[in-house]
Amino acid sequence: MKYYLTTLTFIALVSCGGGGDSSSSSSSSTPASTISLATPAGTQCANDFSNTDAFGNIPFVVKLPINASSWGCLVVDKANNQPVYSGSQSVRFEVRPGDCSAAASFNDCVNDRSRWEIFQNRNTSTAGQIITYEYAIYIPAQTQIQPTPKNGGYPQTILTQVTWECLTRNQCSGLGTDGFGGLAFLKIDYTGTLSLETFKDFNWTANPRLVIDTNPYNKWIKFRYVIKSTTASDGYIQIYVNDKLVINETRATLPNSNAFDTLAVGIYNSNISFAAQPWQTQVVYFDGFSTSVTGF
Repeated sequence: MKYYLTTLTFIALVSCGGGGDSSSSSSSSTPASTISLATPAGTQCANDFSNTDAFGNIPFVVKLPINASSWGCLVVDKANNQPVYSGSQSVRFEVRPGDCSAAASFNDCVNDRSRWEIFQNRNTSTAGQIITYEYAIYIPAQTQIQPTPKNGGYPQTILTQVTWECLTRNQCSGLGTDGFGGLAFLKIDYTGTLSLETFKDFNWTANPRLVIDTNPYNKWIKFRYVIKSTTASDGYIQIYVNDKLVINETRATLPNSNAFDTLAVGIYNSNISFAAQPWQTQVVYFDGFSTSVTGF
């Protein structure tokens, strides 16, 4: 069973909801006109993952860390005219044209991709858990966060990946990409439209995208993902935006009991050669991270 609010109704809800809650610092404390896209002073994320103001209680690590740029992920300060949702610091991602990372398992630089991402690196099954992730995202106005596509192909820019993964890839032969796949992606396209996309079963067949906001710039937007992590058909993934339930899918969320569900955030571009124009520097902020786990 899949339940989606209509696009027009939800856009109205987002517009009414605004960014952040009344108890949180928001973009109103840092006017959009004062936010520069130039790289600010900050601390590299890899050196500051224990910072609970910036990362909450989520144990992040850098994804594909080889050749990672020094500017790609920074903990930045409200006092330095940076947008902050809660506390005094937020996490800023920046991907410049040509930025790419690699690891032993995958090399962006030769696979038509660019990125700077962090993720919760798990090494145990999440079967039997109800996992909640929360954060807020702020996308400063920028010339073009994604280039116009060429005819016949589309680049892809993903800001959040909620994924499943097998502890050993041979446990999930024939599923996803070598034992890895998506539950839900948060994407932004060349028009600036922010949308959510989920996937059927454990392959890359996508459900219709749900438009979140056609003008998501210069405001905080809050997301909450709730995953009942199970191989059973009564599992689910629920997604809330500004505290409104927008997606509620009842389905298995693990391909087998040894697999796990997890979260990645940042900026990830694929099919970059499908762009009809040069890529521009991309900047996105995250804040208000938290996670919780209960049993069922």
